[in-house]
Amino acid sequence: MSSARRPKGTTPSSSRGTTSRSAAPSASARGTTSARPGGTTSARSGEKSSTSSKSSGSGSKQPSQPSLLECVQQRLVKDVFENAAGADPGWKILIVDDTAMKVISAAVGMYDIMERKITLVESLEKKRAPFKDMGAIYILAPTKDSIKRLLDDFSDKTKILYGPNIFVFFLGPIPPQLLSLIKQCKQLIKRLKALSEINVDFLVKEQRAFTVDLSIPFSDYFLRSGSAPAEVPLADKLVTICATLNEYPYIRYRQTSGVCSSLATL
Repeated sequence: MSSARRPKGTTPSSSRGTTSRSAAPSASARGTTSARPGGTTSARSGEKSSTSSKSSGSGSKQPSQPSLLECVQQRLVKDVFENAAGADPGWKILIVDDTAMKVISAAVGMYDIMERKITLVESLEKKRAPFKDMGAIYILAPTKDSIKRLLDDFSDKTKILYGPNIFVFFLGPIPPQLLSLIKQCKQLIKRLKALSEINVDFLVKEQRAFTVDLSIPFSDYFLRSGSAPAEVPLADKLVTICATLNEYPYIRYRQTSGVCSSLATL
């Protein structure tokens, strides 16, 4: 038998009569899509992609809360030095007690202070030279000793050390009996431009670490030998930390512990 030859240009058919399909789609076809790994598809011939995307609002980051160090720096630089510079644009003297010196040194540098019109930093406990043509900023711990030294600077109107603009800032809450002593000092009151509690009665060590810098023996918390509970100074300092962070915390403590119960309820 002679085999029949097929004409050129014809397509062979399968045994079942079906014809083979073209290997590639027509270039003129529109709306076709090609599969990609991961289940996404890409549109061809100018059509937009149908892949899903997150809404612009859901992917936005929330602003981070400032660290404890940044809060203290803002409290000192803006609420103290810049506010005082706005009220008195001239150069001023900064007077601090030992506690305030530790607090300021832990948070800001001398450059940050001098950039806010502070020309000299002096210790409250030491003898100081008069600067009658300059204003003064006092940053003090709210203690009886520091307030007494403050009032001594204005007890004699012929020996007042500084000019007519005086700013006084306390690291923590002022006891009412000590505040009444300040009100009775007429020479200070007539020069006073600001009297405020800045609530930074602690030492900030790192971005989110602090110490209250107390020298109370641990045994005093349990012996109860003093007239007032030993945890009162600790509670006062912890309150200033919460005020600096603008937090009103929940306190969990063991009810069977007298020290913990007293500290939590002060």
